[in-house]
Amino acid sequence: MTCTCGHEHTLLAEREDADKLAVEDMTKQAKSQSGAMATLTRARVKQLKAEISAEQAFASTLRKARAQLLETVETAITASNPLTLLNLNDEQLLEFILQGGLGLALDEFIEQQEAIKEAAEQAIKAIQPNFGFDSIAPQLETIQSTTAQAVFDEVILPTFKTSINESLRDLLVDVPPSIVMSNLEARLKRSEGSQLTEVKTRISQYGRSVTAVAAETAGLDNYLYTGPRDGITRPFCRALINLVVNDKQMRKLNNGQGLSVITSGGGYNCRHSWSPVTEGFMEAANLTKAKQADINKANRSAKR
Repeated sequence: MTCTCGHEHTLLAEREDADKLAVEDMTKQAKSQSGAMATLTRARVKQLKAEISAEQAFASTLRKARAQLLETVETAITASNPLTLLNLNDEQLLEFILQGGLGLALDEFIEQQEAIKEAAEQAIKAIQPNFGFDSIAPQLETIQSTTAQAVFDEVILPTFKTSINESLRDLLVDVPPSIVMSNLEARLKRSEGSQLTEVKTRISQYGRSVTAVAAETAGLDNYLYTGPRDGITRPFCRALINLVVNDKQMRKLNNGQGLSVITSGGGYNCRHSWSPVTEGFMEAANLTKAKQADINKANRSAKR
């Protein structure tokens, strides 16, 4: 079996370093600002910390679920005819995987979403103190449930199902159960990096979606792009930081990754946020409105 632990730990360390840099940079920004702008940046720092906490909690729970699933599969292989697992239909295999611990990871994701929503709400209130979130509660509940379900159905479950099926097929050619289990563990570990990238992106998308719904309800169509400006900031994001983009310009932005800019920013693993702003806020904070040249520059940089 090929060991992937080193690669797995390297990816995790890189993510943690990027997150640490982002929090440090934005905290410095807040200290250099004043008034509502400082309040907004502090709220975005809180939201970023909530997203980081959600990612770390999910990663930890996912590993526990993986370990529990391996135990469940091994028990099934040794306690009964292992080939019966290959005959499970999709619904039966889903139930088997949930019993194997994956349901815990889904529960953890849903729980962490609440902290992200609260932080995103605070950022909105820095702009619109009197905005009533009760008016969009049903929409936010829908976003929350669909995001959680999508993470499970599109990111986690397919990999687990494929890994189990591919490993168990080896039993048909008389591969020893111990080797089957080793191969299954290796497959699940190899998939962790891409899974966590997707989960991190979906978590950030959730926070931005909360913001987008609030902005639309409040009738705000100008967005300030904020976030870290450090050594790993994408050129696309760097071209837009601290600029105000209107709704029309937003639709023309292209991060080059096939993801919506309003909910995904610069793309996968993006650490930046959109904040809807009023004309009064822009004037008070002395913000700069993006020109077409800025939009073109961002789009060109995304193609490099």
